[in-house]
Order: sequence, then C-alpha cells, then structure tokens
Amino acid sequence: MRTPAGKEVGALSDNQNQTGHGPLGATACAVATSLSCAPTVNVFGVYFPAWLVSAVVGLLSAYALVVWLGRRPGRRELAQSGLLFCSLTVAVSLLTWWIFFSGF
Repeated sequence: MRTPAGKEVGALSDNQNQTGHGPLGATACAVATSLSCAPTVNVFGVYFPAWLVSAVVGLLSAYALVVWLGRRPGRRELAQSGLLFCSLTVAVSLLTWWIFFSGF
C-alpha cells in the first residue's frame, strides 16, 4: 500500500535490518550479551552482579560516614551536603570494585 506521497507503508527503512529494530537493536543486543561476562557474587545462594554489591557497599559506607561527620562538632554543614554524600558513594563504590573485583 502506498501513501499519497508515493512511499510504501509498512516497508523497512534504509537503516533497519530484517527484525525492524535498526542499529539501535543491534547495539542493545551487543551490550546485553557482553553483560553476561561480569563477575557475580553468591549472597545466600543468589548470584548478584559484582557492580551491584559494590554500589550497595558504597551507599551504606557513605551513609555511615555522613552520619559520623554529622556528629562531629563544626562538621554538621559538611555532613548535610548532598554533593558530599553522592561523591562519597561513588568513591567508595569504585574503591570497593577496584579492591575486590578488578583482579589486579
């Protein structure tokens, strides 16, 4: 079936493959298959990706550090900074990943 402009309706465009997903679908498949190579951690019989374990450790450690800083005199304003909490979370998560899962 053709539109008044002469273009076929339902036909694949030039940048789509046979599945109809185009280059985005091919990229998503490549990324999804590469994620299966990530290290996993057995926690009570359930396997979690190591990056998730590192993120949770980073979050809990950053929270403990911010609470500790909040109790120190003169550091309350620093402890209430959202930027400090985010920075500590990222730093501790990356450090945990590097120490336990990088294989150095």
